[in-house]
Amino acid sequence: MIKTGSKNFVRGLRLSLIILVGFVIYYNFYLKGNDNQSSSNALIGGNFELVGEYGKIYTHDDFLGKPLLIFFGFASCPDICPYGLSVIGSVLDDLEKKNNKFNVVFVTLDPERDNPDKLAEFVKLFHPHIIGLSGTSDQVNSMANNWRVYRKEIELSGSALGYSIDHSAYIYLMNKEGKYLTHFSHNVDAEEIIRELSSLI
Repeated sequence: MIKTGSKNFVRGLRLSLIILVGFVIYYNFYLKGNDNQSSSNALIGGNFELVGEYGKIYTHDDFLGKPLLIFFGFASCPDICPYGLSVIGSVLDDLEKKNNKFNVVFVTLDPERDNPDKLAEFVKLFHPHIIGLSGTSDQVNSMANNWRVYRKEIELSGSALGYSIDHSAYIYLMNKEGKYLTHFSHNVDAEEIIRELSSLI
């Protein structure tokens, strides 16, 4: 026959184990999850090396010290990219006197067709302040991965283009230290971007 003291010890041990398991579950699925959310800034952005007009090399460090808008797309894009670049052009027009206080970059997801000089001509259709960046497939893919950009090549049978690219269409805002702040849809009202930028410049 088990003594009362032994029963209480076993009951206490079980209770302690239940509490311990509950804490582990709480930590892993709630506290740790919240930590991941609060540090989500680190999940977007990073170092890169790409090529601009006339073969100029650009890296992450070249854009430090000023807020940065980054938009990913490609010159053959039929609608999303022109629309997003038009929005960015409106932002630049409205903040004309402050254009030297922030940078704007358009990164191609189609480096096979968008060489740096072709891309430079394309972005100038929307605003001369926009910097077009291209590079090797590995360089572009690395940056797209760092910014969590979805992209997928879509075959266009019977089209002279041969293929198109399905991709996410966010305009990213990075702060002066190169850290992610927020992002906007490509069809956002320009005033929303202007409000965010105006608080930084």
